[in-house]
Amino acid sequence: MNAPAGIAGVGLIVPSGTLLSSLRTLPQEARREVRLVESVPAIPGMAANDMRRMSKLTRFSLFAASQAMAASGRGSQGTGLFVGITHGSTAHLLEFHDYLFDYGPDMASPNSFSNGVTNAPLSSVSSAFKLTDGGTTILGYENNGLAVLDYCAQAIAHSEYDACLAGSSEEYAAVVHDAYRACGWHGGEAPAYLPFPRDPGGNRGMGVSEGSAFFVLQTLSSFTNRKPLCRFTPVDLNRYKDGADVVVSGAGGGPQDRFELASLKRLAESNPGKKPSLVFSKPLFGETFGLGSMLSALVACDIVANGADYPSFPLHPQLAGLFAPRQDGPAQSALVVAAGRNGQMSAALFEK
Repeated sequence: MNAPAGIAGVGLIVPSGTLLSSLRTLPQEARREVRLVESVPAIPGMAANDMRRMSKLTRFSLFAASQAMAASGRGSQGTGLFVGITHGSTAHLLEFHDYLFDYGPDMASPNSFSNGVTNAPLSSVSSAFKLTDGGTTILGYENNGLAVLDYCAQAIAHSEYDACLAGSSEEYAAVVHDAYRACGWHGGEAPAYLPFPRDPGGNRGMGVSEGSAFFVLQTLSSFTNRKPLCRFTPVDLNRYKDGADVVVSGAGGGPQDRFELASLKRLAESNPGKKPSLVFSKPLFGETFGLGSMLSALVACDIVANGADYPSFPLHPQLAGLFAPRQDGPAQSALVVAAGRNGQMSAALFEK
């Protein structure tokens, strides 16, 4: 079922900044192995002391959600809350278990446990903005952010909510990064082109990063006094034939890339009369796992709503000639394609 919705507001925090305009330049540190958010700005209505012991994951979520809610102008009534994550607050869980095993149950920190549970970001955002109409934390792989937006659009179409605050967050944790490096993934040695299906003997791929992105989605009929930032429609790639002006891919040299390559090739060959430009979000942000496709959605929204121009990246040889090197003029539509490491695909169309 197609379930179009309007985007009423967005919010973000990534290493390069907290504004859509800060996303558009390929950073000098794009090939670094780790890119971190230096600090989280103050959040209106929240005391700094209340946030002191929160995980980075929760602080990122609160900041991006506050931006999105403020931009949308919505209140809490009738608004569902959905948060996508891949790893959760691993740093707090590691701290809790370190104290538990080293010093016994009496020294294990209840604060570390409560801030490290899977639902901590959702709980804190729900409490801060008085969102009491329900919601869910959705776990998933690299396509998870886009899957969360898809789920929210379906929920709005079925009148479960008037609107949804939908976001995704990821925090850097050395223990997680070490595990991926041991698998030969996300080593920070940037690939020569994208998608870059994993080389079993190498360790290429965009370095890991962190941050958060949130959207407020509403029914299109609820936009009475202003236009939506853009229109969002989930897409079944097996049936999609229309073509878009721009395609945004989540390939970044990770385990999802072989599925991204197959999908991009099939997409281009299914519509030979249209040659869209192709943008990769991972060189801009680094590998952020489930957050990655939510950031791709931000890029698509910025392209359509603001006429933004994003830098290109060398294409895989199989895609050469199938996509335009740059977008020619303002884009009316942008298609986001995101694959998970398990081969699951998500896609969505952003239109004016």
